[in-house]
Amino acid sequence: HTEDGKKFSKKGVLFKIPNKLDFFNLVPVETEVVQGITRQKLSDEHLRYRDGFALTDDGGSLEQALDDANYCIYCHNQGKDSCSTGLKDKEGNYKSTIHRVKQAGCPLEEKISEMNALKARGVSVGALAVVTIDNPMCAGTGHRICNDCMKGCIYQKQEPVNIPRNETRVLQDVLDLPYGFEIYSLFTRWNPLNLDRPIPREESGYKVLVSGLGPAGFTLSHHLLNEGHTVVAIDGLKIEPLPKSVSGVSQIGERAEFKPIKDINDIFENLDERVLAGFGGVAEYGITVRWNKNYLKVIRLLLERRSHFAMYGGIRFGSTITYDDAFKRYGFDHVALCMGAGKPTVISMPNAMARGVRTASDFLMSLQLSGAAKKDSIANLQLRLPVAVIGGGLTAIDTATESLAYYPVQVEKFLRRYEALTEELGVDEVRQRWNFEETIIAEEFIAHARAIRLEKEAAYEEGRKPDVIKLMNGWGGVNVVYRRNLTDAPAYRLNHEEVELALEEGIGFIPNASPLSIEVDKYGHAEALKVSVKTEIEGEEASWEEKILSAKTVFMAAGTNPNTVLQREDPEHFQARRQPALLFHLRVFQLESR
Repeated sequence: HTEDGKKFSKKGVLFKIPNKLDFFNLVPVETEVVQGITRQKLSDEHLRYRDGFALTDDGGSLEQALDDANYCIYCHNQGKDSCSTGLKDKEGNYKSTIHRVKQAGCPLEEKISEMNALKARGVSVGALAVVTIDNPMCAGTGHRICNDCMKGCIYQKQEPVNIPRNETRVLQDVLDLPYGFEIYSLFTRWNPLNLDRPIPREESGYKVLVSGLGPAGFTLSHHLLNEGHTVVAIDGLKIEPLPKSVSGVSQIGERAEFKPIKDINDIFENLDERVLAGFGGVAEYGITVRWNKNYLKVIRLLLERRSHFAMYGGIRFGSTITYDDAFKRYGFDHVALCMGAGKPTVISMPNAMARGVRTASDFLMSLQLSGAAKKDSIANLQLRLPVAVIGGGLTAIDTATESLAYYPVQVEKFLRRYEALTEELGVDEVRQRWNFEETIIAEEFIAHARAIRLEKEAAYEEGRKPDVIKLMNGWGGVNVVYRRNLTDAPAYRLNHEEVELALEEGIGFIPNASPLSIEVDKYGHAEALKVSVKTEIEGEEASWEEKILSAKTVFMAAGTNPNTVLQREDPEHFQARRQPALLFHLRVFQLESR
C-alpha cells in the first residue's frame, strides 16, 4: 500500500510474471466488419488517446529497467550471450524465429548481459561505459528503434528481456546526472574499458567527405574521427545552427568557448514545440515521436565539438559538390556515401496519382520538415478522413499513427483561423472565396473540429480523458490495408510491440486485401480504395471478392529502394550493383587508397 492507502497496481513490477509467447497471437486483436470488410483492432479498454506530437513514450521507469536487468541471466558467464552474438544451430548457422526472422543478435555485438549485470548492481556509469565500447552512438539506438537483440534473447518461449529499453534507460540515467552529458561524451572518446582503442588515434592526415548525416553518416563520422581522420560531413537538408554556448561553434570553422552542460534538460525541448534542426536524416523526418528526438541534439554535440569535424547543410553530393570537386578541388582522400533508401515504391494501379494519394515517406517528411505538426504552423498539408495506408511494414504503421494524430491538429487549426477570419471579415466574405469543392472540405473540417472541441470541453467538466478516438473512427478513422494476414506482415514479424502500441492509438488493420484501384469523386479527388478481399469458403479453396473501402486519403507504404540517383547522374564514376547492406557499425576503418 502507498501512503494514501492505495494498493500497488497489479501491472507493477512486483507482480509481473513473464508471459508465455503465442507467436500467432502476439497482438490481442478483435475483429469487426466494416463495409463488408474484416477489420482488426484492439478492444476499447486498451485504447489510449494521443494529443498532438509530444513524446509518446518516455522509455520506461527505473523500476522497469531494474526488473529487466535482474530478469536477465547474464549469459556472458557461460559464453552463450545470444542476444549479442545470435542464436546458432549445431552447424553454426543462425536460427530463425517461427516468423522467418534471422536471430543474428545485436548487429554491433554490444556487451548486453554485462550491461544488465552492472545496471542491476546500480552501476549506471559503468554500464554506459560497457555499452559505448561497441555502440558509442547509443543515443541513436535502443528503445523503439532496434530490437534484434530481443529476437536472440535466451528466453524464446516467454517474454524476452527488454534490452533496447534498458539500454536507453542506462543512457538517460547517466544523462540525468550533473554533467551527465559530459560523462557520456567522454566515454565516446576516452573509454578505459575499450581495450582496443581507449583513446582516439593520432591524426592520420587523411580527409574524408561524408555525404549524408542520417544514422549511417553520423555513426561513420564518429568512428572516422576516432581513427584520427578529418571529417567534413554534408547533407541536402538545411541544418539549423545550435547556440554557440551549447555547440562551441559560432560559425563554420570558427571555434568558440563553451561551458560544459550541467543539466541535460537545459538543451532538451518539448517535441511539440521543437524546431527541426535538419540533422539526423531519417531519424529526424522519418521516425515518429515515439522516440525522443532530443537525442539527435546529443549525437550532434558529440560530433560538432570535435576539432577535426565540420558539417554543412544544404549541400548535395553530385551537384553542389561533384566527384571531381571532392578529389581535385578540395583534396579529399575518400568519399563515403551515406544516402539511405530514398526511392519509395509506387503501386501501379488506376488513379494512383489522384489528389489525396501520396507515398508514406513523402507524408512523413512533409509532416515533420514543413512544421505542419505544430499547432501554430501555417504549412499546407491537407489530410481527410477516412485514411487507408497500403502496406504492412513499420513505415505503414508509423504513417497510420501520425495521420491519426495529425488530423485533430489540422482541423482544430482550421477552425481557429476560420473563426478569426469570420470575426474580422464576416462569414459571407470568407465563404465566397471558396469554390464548391473547397466548401465541402471546409465544412467537413469545421464540423469535425467543433465535435472535437465539444468532446474535450465535456471531458474536462466530467474529469475524464476525451474520447477523440471514438469520434475519429466514426468518421472512418485510419486503417492499414495489407494483402496478407497480420501475422505475415513485416511489422508484426519484426516488431510486434510497435504494432500493438499503434493499435492502442486507435488505428485498424485490414488483412487479406489487395489494392486494385483508387476511386475518385467528380473533382478528381480520392474517395475510396477498391480492394480484392480474400474470403474463406468452408471445404473449398479461398476466393477473392472486390470490395470498396471509403478512403479520402491513401498513403502508399510499399517499401523503399536504395538511393541510386548518383549512379544515374554520374555513371562514369559510380556503378550500382547488388551487395549485402553496409554494416551499421565499422569494426575497423583503415583508409589505404581512394
